[in-house]
Amino acid sequence: MGAINMDLVMFMAHLPGPGETVVTDNFSTFPGGKGGNQAVTAAVLGGETRYFGKLAQDSFSDQLIEAMSGRGVETDSILREPESTAGIAIIRVDASGQNSISFTPGANAHLTPQEVGENTPYFTPGAILVITCEIDAETVYAAVRQAREQGMFVIMDPAPVPAQPFPADIPACVDVIKPNETEAFHITGIAVKDFETAEQAIRKMLGMGFACPVVTLGDRGAVAYVDGQIKRIDPIKVNVVDSTAAGDVFSGALAASLARGQQLDAALDFATAAAALSTTVQGAQTSIPSLEQVEDLLRQRAAQGA
Repeated sequence: MGAINMDLVMFMAHLPGPGETVVTDNFSTFPGGKGGNQAVTAAVLGGETRYFGKLAQDSFSDQLIEAMSGRGVETDSILREPESTAGIAIIRVDASGQNSISFTPGANAHLTPQEVGENTPYFTPGAILVITCEIDAETVYAAVRQAREQGMFVIMDPAPVPAQPFPADIPACVDVIKPNETEAFHITGIAVKDFETAEQAIRKMLGMGFACPVVTLGDRGAVAYVDGQIKRIDPIKVNVVDSTAAGDVFSGALAASLARGQQLDAALDFATAAAALSTTVQGAQTSIPSLEQVEDLLRQRAAQGA
């Protein structure tokens, strides 16, 4: 759950500053949205995946559903809002692969807590709920609570972080919370700049009641609380072209790996490899690597370590 968008992307030498116009000679459209990216990633990497959310009746919505179903995601659970539009994200990417994103949710924002309750059969005991915070916060919380009641494993990608603090009962309903540096700051008030400050943020989130915080640090790797210890996950160095969907690929790959029976520490390594590969290709869903590519990279890394 989360948002499905059409990404409108331009690549340029540098990101524009306030009042600045940067001219570029390219423009592309890609299926995106954090929820959509994560769902497609989970499906491509071996998970049986269903998307629950809301789109409109416009052509972008049709294209987005076709793109997701074509990659193996069950889409018959997507609700349609007649008087709305698909979500749209405008993405600028600079020469180093860094990006700047503006976003309008469209029909994604119209999914309600009541509709979550009306679709309980999609919340399958023993399955995994992967959810982002792109949609209405109360809808997110209703889904997380329902998933916990149904005996699901919950992975929350708190992007963007809700304006108000999490309700007191929500941390205990979440098995893994996966913020990046900026999101970890908004959750904890700790400015995350390196491994040490990421560890401080993890301890703060543990104190809030989250069972397993994972803080991703971009090209510096990640820090996670695993089996009672804080673990640093080293990055995998690649030639970065576009980092747009790396965090989403990490979340989707983590879910797929856990669904295939891997333990959390191995699943985190798998997610790190998948996210690294995604930065070597332009686009969001178009950058998702295959299962074979991820496994090959992990074997190469193991051989180099040996």
